[in-house]
Amino acid sequence: MEYQSETKNCQNCKKDFIIEPDDFLFYEKIKVPSPTFCPECRMIRRMMWRNTRSLNRRECFLCKKVLISMYSDEEVHVACVECWNSDKWDQFQSAINYDFSQKFFDQWYSLLKKAPRIFAYRNGNLVNSDYTNYTVDNKNAYLSYSVVECEDVMYSEAIDKSKKSFDCYGSQKLDNCSNNIDCDGNYNTQYAIRSRNCIDSYFVYDCINCQNCFLSYNLRNKKYFYKNQQLSREEYQKIIEEAKLDTYTGISLIHDIFLDTIKNTAINRFSQIFNSVNVSGDNIINSHNIKNSYNVHDSENIKYSNRVLLHTKDSMDLQGLGSGELIYESVAASFNTYKNYFCYITLESKECEYSFLLKNCSNCFACIGLKNASYCIFNKQYEKEEYFEMIEKIKKHMDDMPYVDSKGRVYKYGEFFPFEMSPFGYNETNNLDYFPIDKKEAQEKGYPWRSKEKRDYHITIRSVDLPDSLQEVDDSILNEIIGCPGEGDERLQCTTAYKIMPDELSFYKQKGLPVPRYCPNCRHYQRFVNVNPLKLWHRTCMHEGCINEFETSYAPERSEIIYCERCYQQEVC
Repeated sequence: MEYQSETKNCQNCKKDFIIEPDDFLFYEKIKVPSPTFCPECRMIRRMMWRNTRSLNRRECFLCKKVLISMYSDEEVHVACVECWNSDKWDQFQSAINYDFSQKFFDQWYSLLKKAPRIFAYRNGNLVNSDYTNYTVDNKNAYLSYSVVECEDVMYSEAIDKSKKSFDCYGSQKLDNCSNNIDCDGNYNTQYAIRSRNCIDSYFVYDCINCQNCFLSYNLRNKKYFYKNQQLSREEYQKIIEEAKLDTYTGISLIHDIFLDTIKNTAINRFSQIFNSVNVSGDNIINSHNIKNSYNVHDSENIKYSNRVLLHTKDSMDLQGLGSGELIYESVAASFNTYKNYFCYITLESKECEYSFLLKNCSNCFACIGLKNASYCIFNKQYEKEEYFEMIEKIKKHMDDMPYVDSKGRVYKYGEFFPFEMSPFGYNETNNLDYFPIDKKEAQEKGYPWRSKEKRDYHITIRSVDLPDSLQEVDDSILNEIIGCPGEGDERLQCTTAYKIMPDELSFYKQKGLPVPRYCPNCRHYQRFVNVNPLKLWHRTCMHEGCINEFETSYAPERSEIIYCERCYQQEVC
């Protein structure tokens, strides 16, 4: 059948969106209906189920070990990794007999509240990394999220294969770095954005293979540059000393100049695309046939997705996925998953739908918290023939008796889990990063919002009263409970107070950097203003005389100078 483009009106935002012929072919291939939410609203709905950095103290319901969990609901049983993987409990005890007189999603939500779940997303070999989430194969990681194969990292998110790095985001292969954003392969480089293979540098933007560069941009293979001007080694060292980077006053002044330079002087390529063919989106590396997707590495044939890694292919509508094939509308369905639709945290599982927290499962429909299981529906075991007969009846029942949420959004077969059933508040999820709104707007849209219980941290010093210079800071600061200026702002997930950890202070002393004035969550959102949105605008190259057009994540009203790839290469490289 030859499909034509079709315009639909989104159930959520009420805006029109286009379903392309290739999309219809994919839906036909996996036998699902076309979506009723636009790509952006589908992404927001998926992100409602991805809480990376809001952690809570819980207890394993089996061994009573204290856990740092992403779940705050005390009614739900959470288990440590060891107990969840053991035979101490019966994973089928929570099974539900499907009731055709009740709506599918109402029954699914009952199972969600009933079935035990692992306390956080953790995989592989983890050593001394209790205060982390969405982590794989890490050692000595602390308050870091979505990190893979890292060692001695703190306060970072979405970084891979890095060590001894602090306060970084969206980067890989860092060593002895801090405040790096969208970087790759830097060593001993502090405050860098979209830079690669830089050494011993400070405040560099879009610099590659540079060493001892300070407050510079768009450089290639340079040494001893300050404000894009060549200096001698002695002149450069004098500038560094005069900048007083070991003081909070000095680093704040330089940081403001740095951000102003990026916004008004530096040249920006329209998109961060490297070694990739036939792609649209941003931060796409070693990939091909990628459309309207972001932070995609080593993958092919992907659409409408974010943070996709490890040779994922032939999939659409993904959030945080690695090593999967034919995956649709799923979050964290990873590690050799195949044909998973409408799933959340499914590992090494095949042909599963509407399931959450499966490991090494196959042919499971609407199951939660199972491992090594097959032919299960609502955690109940079926014979193979009965299983397939039953799921066809359930899919029809989902269409005949759809779930309707508090805002009138209709959920038939083919829709991801409803917003209001998420175990997280909007302000606890990645939506706060990419689609920030306040509590009032969230509630108006029918998105849950979770206010943290106020805690008395017995603050011993306000951050404004900390010594300006690192030279005035001694080990006594490790005993202080520091009041954060964010004062518990829910839009920043501010923790109100924070501490300086021993390894952290050692790093600042070694690098000559002042201690931070905000809690780790506030610092994360301060960094995030330098991360482009998951959205594209049609624009024209700003180089004089060039008429090339492109799709870019830089909105038209922004002040940055945006060039097409050809003009960027001619001007910068």
